[in-house]
Amino acid sequence: MNRIFSVLAALLVLSIFVTVHELGHFIVGRLLKFKITGFSVGMGPVLFGKEKNGTLYAIRAFPIGGMCQFYGEDSETGTKEGFNDHPVWKRFLVVLAGPVMNLLLAVVLSVVVLSAYGNYMPQIADIMEETPAAASALRQDDIITAVDGTSVTFYTEVFDMITDCKGDSIHLTVLRDGESDQVTVSGIYNEEKESNFLGVSIAPVKLRYSFPKAMAGAFPYVGSVIRQTFRFFGTLLSGKAQSGDVAGPVGTIAVISEAVRYGFEAILQLSILINISLGIMNLLPIPALDGGRILFYVVEAVTGKPIDRNKEGLIHLIGFILLIALIIFLTYNDITNLVNGTLLQ
Repeated sequence: MNRIFSVLAALLVLSIFVTVHELGHFIVGRLLKFKITGFSVGMGPVLFGKEKNGTLYAIRAFPIGGMCQFYGEDSETGTKEGFNDHPVWKRFLVVLAGPVMNLLLAVVLSVVVLSAYGNYMPQIADIMEETPAAASALRQDDIITAVDGTSVTFYTEVFDMITDCKGDSIHLTVLRDGESDQVTVSGIYNEEKESNFLGVSIAPVKLRYSFPKAMAGAFPYVGSVIRQTFRFFGTLLSGKAQSGDVAGPVGTIAVISEAVRYGFEAILQLSILINISLGIMNLLPIPALDGGRILFYVVEAVTGKPIDRNKEGLIHLIGFILLIALIIFLTYNDITNLVNGTLLQ
């Protein structure tokens, strides 16, 4: 019973995020006087619906997303009210609003997480003898807040920051007994390991934030997650990612349902990551996604004339088919990983 509840809750959470995305399109579309024929929460048959000012507002049967329908979005209408009849800058803003809405929701959720629960930061748990760290002014229980002047906004980020440090010295800003201090660790490159090595063990420690500090820290927090996301994309492109590192619809629902079992903080943390992923993915210049449409609008703005609608529609259709194929592949991968027990490791 608990497992069923967790899955249903996961579907609801994911549906909320997609609906927020569509709400971005809706709000900006309304502000810019676009004709909107429908706005739905969920997919499938209409359970409840009400028409107002030419727009059908509906709750649909399956809680797996949402939908904002513009008049004449993918075709010529022969009128002045179609989506494509509006100036290109208006269409650009309407399409951009969806991914931006997800990123803004991630910022809002970050404020909630930082103010209500705090944030895990890297703390020096132990210093090994006869290492660069032991020869420095670094102390046990120091909390690392910046590396070479770049702020550390969450625990796991510090490892990549240390690894990526250039040169033979690293400058750490640490929080010690409530006061900020600067520590330089020299001789960090280890030729035997062929990587930077400080000689410390680092553990997570939770720091609490006041609401003003949470608001100030939310944007850097989201920015750090975005950097980590692009780093993961780089891992994918280099072929270093494993099948368990990538989740499709089934895997996403499984991960969210697991977070539901762990509590509200876990749900919020995962919600930040999912909204950032939705925002970034939809901004990629892939046909059928928002980023693909934005790319066509940029070409139209530069050349001064739109690309043939039929050709554009065909390209988006091909992109849509490829996306469906990718979703099917990821779903198969998710099910395989679930059966093998590797998805939630």
